[in-house]
Amino acid sequence: MSAATEIRCSATAEASSLATDLRCTATVEVELSHYRSISRAAIVSLVLGIVSFAGLAFSSLLVLPIVGVVLGLVGLSTIRRYPAEYTGGKIAAAGIALCSLLFVGGVSWHTYDYVTEVRPDEIRILSGSTYWDQLQLDINRPDLPVSPTSLELSGKKVFIKGYIHPGVATRGKVDRFILVPDFGTCCFGGDPKPTDMVEVFIPEQARRLSYTRTRVKLAGIFEVSQIASQRMQMKNPVWYHLEVYEVR
Repeated sequence: MSAATEIRCSATAEASSLATDLRCTATVEVELSHYRSISRAAIVSLVLGIVSFAGLAFSSLLVLPIVGVVLGLVGLSTIRRYPAEYTGGKIAAAGIALCSLLFVGGVSWHTYDYVTEVRPDEIRILSGSTYWDQLQLDINRPDLPVSPTSLELSGKKVFIKGYIHPGVATRGKVDRFILVPDFGTCCFGGDPKPTDMVEVFIPEQARRLSYTRTRVKLAGIFEVSQIASQRMQMKNPVWYHLEVYEVR
């Protein structure tokens, strides 16, 4: 092969290689120009939609689907404003739909549960954020160690929600324990106040309970002792008592 032929072959090979590199570079640039990232707000909205199933069990978690709807709308807005940079419209729409459905379903369920959990002949003892409203002391009656309202409730059927004091945590199923209005009251705030304790007794015919960290619902006959007693290794005196006829 002559020198001229070798030079032509080399030039042809280099030109072919250069053309191939240019085509590959162009292909990569086209692919990169078509790449769009998925909106993070859309992803979080869908995740919150899945987590929001917990709101059917705990009403305090119903804030999650609200946040999910807001983030889904933010995601859709971002995708519409920057269509060349973001994608994930279907993910955002799915998150919004799921969060909306679970919020409506959760509110409906908890409303139904609240309305139907108390029988007509029972009085609901209202729960504040950390206390029972009707069982607190009246500043206008400093002569009373208990709530005036509690004296009116004595001997009547009541419905009350609360947490089992962990003093019986290792005893299995129990028929007697202290009920407190807030879980943090007993576990992080020392001994509960007298107005934040109800001694519960469950007769044999009613279902006995084991210690749990979830709130329990009890219906029974409420009583106020004339003389306070030291019960269940509590430092503060116990005035309020409940004889349960149904665990709900």
